[in-house]
Amino acid sequence: MQEKVKLTSAVELNGVKTDTLTMREPTVGDQLSARKVAGADDGEYELHMFASVLGCAPSDLHQLTLFDYGELQKAWFRLVSRDESAGGGQR
Repeated sequence: MQEKVKLTSAVELNGVKTDTLTMREPTVGDQLSARKVAGADDGEYELHMFASVLGCAPSDLHQLTLFDYGELQKAWFRLVSRDESAGGGQR
């Protein structure tokens, strides 16, 4: 599963200018690595998780506008949540 986010302002990630980011679904490995690096800092944890699923460095995300970062947060929520009314998720 993936989520695409169209940015209001293009950014340079991994040396390439882009106005669209594609987030892949996170793994347990992503979570463990991000928590190890970020410790108890929830902001750093989120930044490292986003960078991991986007395939970029956490510092690359510093150039995003707050609006675009908020759009990433919404995409993240869609990736890690399942709408049970639509048949997703398990109990």
